[in-house]
Amino acid sequence: MYKNNKVLLSTVLWLGTLLWSALFSSLVKAESVDKLIKTLMKERHIPGLQLAVIKDDKVVKQGSYGFADLQHQVPVTEQTLFPINSMTKAFTGVAIVQLAEQGYLNIDDEIGKHLPELPEAWQPLKINQLMGHTTGLPPILELSAGLETIVPNDAEASWQAVQKQPFQFTPNSRFSYNQTGYVILGKIIDKYVPEGFPAFITKMQLARANMPQTAQAGFDYLERMVPHQARQYIHLGEGNYKNFYGEFPYILRTAAGMSSTATELANYLVSLQQGKLIKELDMLWTPVTLNNGRTEAFNNKENGYAMGWQVTQRKYHSAISASGGDAVTVITYPEDKVSVIVLTNLLGGLPITFVDDIAAYYIPEFNEPSKQKAYQPMAYLSQLTDERGFSNFAATFATAQQDTGVIYDLEILVEWGNKLVENGQVNNGIEIFKFALTQNNEQPYYHNSIAQAYELNKQYAQAFAHYQQLLTINPNSQFAKNKMAEVERHL
Repeated sequence: MYKNNKVLLSTVLWLGTLLWSALFSSLVKAESVDKLIKTLMKERHIPGLQLAVIKDDKVVKQGSYGFADLQHQVPVTEQTLFPINSMTKAFTGVAIVQLAEQGYLNIDDEIGKHLPELPEAWQPLKINQLMGHTTGLPPILELSAGLETIVPNDAEASWQAVQKQPFQFTPNSRFSYNQTGYVILGKIIDKYVPEGFPAFITKMQLARANMPQTAQAGFDYLERMVPHQARQYIHLGEGNYKNFYGEFPYILRTAAGMSSTATELANYLVSLQQGKLIKELDMLWTPVTLNNGRTEAFNNKENGYAMGWQVTQRKYHSAISASGGDAVTVITYPEDKVSVIVLTNLLGGLPITFVDDIAAYYIPEFNEPSKQKAYQPMAYLSQLTDERGFSNFAATFATAQQDTGVIYDLEILVEWGNKLVENGQVNNGIEIFKFALTQNNEQPYYHNSIAQAYELNKQYAQAFAHYQQLLTINPNSQFAKNKMAEVERHL
């Protein structure tokens, strides 16, 4: 009996030691994450931030930092609602997949099947192309005016006007962020859901995922007073900020307008991945493939765009994310069963650029040296060209893509080529531009870059040919006409 008691006591002490060790490790990790967040907020001038980390479907870290309202020094709490801007598109994507699962549509349907009243040229576009920003549709927002529609203060007149505008490029030939497609998606949802997409998303997603504050905030962005809502700011430099305010008319609210908390978005990600909202995550998270077989989105990290969600395709720790206003991000690493939610009230805070740093605390061996090439693909490509030169750039690029698993962003590639040209490495830049054009011969930026490089090299015939191609793509380009006239004098 005495011996059994000793064994029992030893076992209890051992288990207690393990539990204390785990608790201590968790506390140290939490403190390290808090320190990282506070450092990032200071460096990026972020007034307020909310954090949630999920591991194995459980929230393992929550944090509230800084101020929701600088004017009145109101601190961020777990109840603070942050505008999520274009993260709203992720909810629209789920709504479309729900309609597909209910049999109303297929995501690769031509939109004319559902909205035959649309312009004839628009009707062959596909639903997933609208979601993935690859349509080439004219924009309904005036880019130089921020959130302003092309007919100021008149959403319906803007909708009528945009339907008379020409395509920006051949449909599905490249990615270009565009809100017009989401207006159409809203009209498709409204066709099959008479109560409208806000009610549909509230019932079919927010209620199911336990998101009462998000539901209460609605889709009105900052247009009405909502309890606990954070203000949104733009940093002007030297510690000065200005309030940002905008309105989204109904037709744009499938693209932006919601507000939420990190805790409720954590509930959402868990519900989504447990199959409580949709059955087919692959349908939601598979990026749209362009005519050339590639995928495109914002950069080398978010290098594919799916049904309102961005896809990080890389060899190690691939991820799915949704962001908005360069201020908020949710990201999930499905293979690692880890997700990170970062909400800030600074437009331009860009949490997507540092969520990997947070995830590294919860994913073992995330920052192994051998994996760095996948996180810094342009540095790796530059290293390879230093070793091999640029004479067979296509092969070098293929090696980089294979070793990193990254679908490289061709515009970033061409930007690198332009920097090489600026630094006197004109021929190296030309090799990059030539390769980019083999991937997409309809991208005016690529033709412009190579034409200017050839002009610097006094290869005027080649320069003329690419300026001519630029004019073919955009017959109204006065720049191309002027450059052709300049170069022609040297032929």
